[in-house]
Formats: sequence, structure tokens, C-alpha cells
Amino acid sequence: MKLGITSYAYRWAVGGKHPFLSSDFKPIRSLNVFDLIEKVSNLGLGVLQICENMNLDMTVEDYERLGEVAKSRGITLELGTAGMDLPIWNKYVRIADLTGSHLLRVYSQKKEPIDGLVKRIRDFLPVLRDRELTLAIENSSMCLYNSHQLAEIFRQIDDPLVGACIDTANSLGLLERPLETVKVLSPYAVSLHLKDFCIKRETVSGFTIFEVPLGKGMLDVKAVLNTIKESNRDPNILLEQWMERKDDEEETLKEEERWLIESVGFLRSAIWGSS
Repeated sequence: MKLGITSYAYRWAVGGKHPFLSSDFKPIRSLNVFDLIEKVSNLGLGVLQICENMNLDMTVEDYERLGEVAKSRGITLELGTAGMDLPIWNKYVRIADLTGSHLLRVYSQKKEPIDGLVKRIRDFLPVLRDRELTLAIENSSMCLYNSHQLAEIFRQIDDPLVGACIDTANSLGLLERPLETVKVLSPYAVSLHLKDFCIKRETVSGFTIFEVPLGKGMLDVKAVLNTIKESNRDPNILLEQWMERKDDEEETLKEEERWLIESVGFLRSAIWGSS
């Protein structure tokens, strides 16, 4: 187990595209992947998962340099992309080869029969074995599959190179309690995305879910970690955050950084009893 972040820890600072972010927010200078390695190193963390909110279209030389820089800082690189189609996977297998990554986080963008997904993944297993690459399927915020359906996919595939990327907040959209999600998927956990949240009643029949720094919300972080441990799994633990935009760019980016520093401190305290 190592501690780290995904590129969604800096949703605003990277300035990437995402359907739930304000399209008119573009930092004067967006963070690139090399900047994120510097951030991870300065935070004393050991993992960076580069997800689809970042532009990862680079030259072969740049991919190789990315892997070398991360290695020199003692940082494990992981990749993340959207989609469950072979052309996407094959593209990221190549990037994994060049950067030295051994985990690819994916999620479905369309609902399809589980049998078809299982067959596609099974057919891809030789590629995963050849590269020693783990395919981590996330319970994404698109809420196309509940945790039990994802667990059924993992049961049918039954291979250590295919497992769950558990996000502690995403399945709230399916009215799953976070601990229920974790309990169902923990036997297959290969990656853990920690996000904390609060729920506020806005109208008679309407509620708003909003994120807060880790330890400031409704998520029982210690119970999540204990559940993973009891399943004899040891995934890397990665922080994400979804902070609301502030009045201006400077305030937004400073608050995003402050949230992350606070969350890292809480996570270390939850695991080791000190910050």
C-alpha cells in the first residue's frame, strides 16, 4: 500500500475538460503531468494516477521522460482513462509500456450487457499478463453499474489482473451507502479513491451532495480502511477532491491546495496515528 493522489485531486489546477466543471474556468497556467509529479513529491506521497482530465497526448520521448522523472522521485505512476473499448485500452497499454505504469483505471461510458464486458476483458487478459498490467474497473460517477453488478464481473473473470477501483463517493448516485460499496467490492480491490462528502437537504424532495476535505464529512474513513484490510487487500490509497469553484482563480487554486494538504494530514493520521 502506498499513498498518493489522482489528477482529480487538482480538478481546477489542471484545467482539464470534465462535464461537471465550469467550462469557463481556465487557469493562466494549467498544471501538466510533470508539475503533478512535483506536487506529489512535495507532499511526501508515492503514487500519481494520471486520469482522463489531463491531456496525455505526448511524444514517445516525453512518455519515457515522464517515467524516468517519476522513478527518480520514487513515485509510482498509474494511468486512468474513460471507456471499455479495445482501441482505448490498446492506446493506454502502449503508454503504460513507455512510462513504466502497471495499473490502468477504466470505467464504462455506456451501459451494455455484463456478458459482453466479461468476454472482452477475458480476451484482453493475455495482453495484461504480457505487460504485467492490472485493469482496475471503477464504480464511476456515471452510475451505470451498481457494486453488485461490478462484483459479478470480477467473479466471472476471476483473475488477479482485473479488479475494482473503489471510489467512496461515486455510488451515492445509486443510493448505495459508501460502506456498502466498499464491502461489496473490497474482495477485488486493486485501487482505492478516497473522497469525503456531506449531504444537504435543499428542498422537500431534493438533496445536494458536496465534497469536503477528508475527515470533515460523513465518510467513516477508518471503517473504509478496516474493511479493505479485513478483505486481505492492499491497494494504493489515492485522494481525490471535488471542491466548488471560488470567486476568482487565485482563491480557487489556493483553496484546492489547502484542501489537499489538510486531507493528506488526516489520511496519515487515520492510518498511522500521526500527521
